Amino acid sequence: MESHLYLSLIPEALILSQLTPDEFGRYIATGSKRQIEGPAVFIEIDLNTDLEVFRVKEALERCVPHSDGSPRRSVYVAIHNVLGRVPLAAMKCAYLTTPSGLSLPLPPGDWTAKDDREANFLYQELGPVYPRVASRLRPKDFCDAVTDPTAFVSLPAIAFLDLKIGGLAFNPERPEVPGTLYSVSDHIRECFDSLSGKVGRPTKIVNRGLRPDLLFYLVRSGLFVGGGGEMKYFPLPDGDTIESEHHLWWHSAQAMKGY
Repeated sequence: MESHLYLSLIPEALILSQLTPDEFGRYIATGSKRQIEGPAVFIEIDLNTDLEVFRVKEALERCVPHSDGSPRRSVYVAIHNVLGRVPLAAMKCAYLTTPSGLSLPLPPGDWTAKDDREANFLYQELGPVYPRVASRLRPKDFCDAVTDPTAFVSLPAIAFLDLKIGGLAFNPERPEVPGTLYSVSDHIRECFDSLSGKVGRPTKIVNRGLRPDLLFYLVRSGLFVGGGGEMKYFPLPDGDTIESEHHLWWHSAQAMKGY
């Protein structure tokens, strides 16, 4: 059986598995006996890349089928300080998996701003820390700021999603732009208001930890991963493509509930 290497972001871990991406997503989202359930985000890693910083060779020796011939679901390679040690070039394809275990593949693509008039952005960080952040910075600038080694506080690397916020994305706010669950939050609005006119403070934490309302149907552009001045982008397909080619995933994503 072929082995695959996956970088899980919820929680952060590097995992070898004999499951295909769809099977692996179902496994980590629902559990082997459905004792757990929750969204998952993971990236398949190229095993041909130089990963000497991890004990991949040893893990491969353990990643063998069970005695009954069934595939080995998981062999953990690392569970700490993983994201910053995986080269961006080794990241092949990202996957968003709903709590029911359906995965949407996100191949890498080129990042271009959707609307240059937007002034506000809402980001959900996915590792190695998990706050939700209101920011004046566009994705690449946000990535660079958070991973700037000269900053007083920084991360070696970061993964994050951008979220739809309707008219709140503009300054001043545009009520005619359709809103979302996030854009009707007075707390998020207050966070953006607090950033107005403040020099040197382009971000504010909205929530300190990962919340249940990580709703994939409200992801705006896709998944971003970066550090060291570089960023890799995994774009979300357009709405028509999702509904026509990934309709089961889309219905599953819309069934996700937050609070």
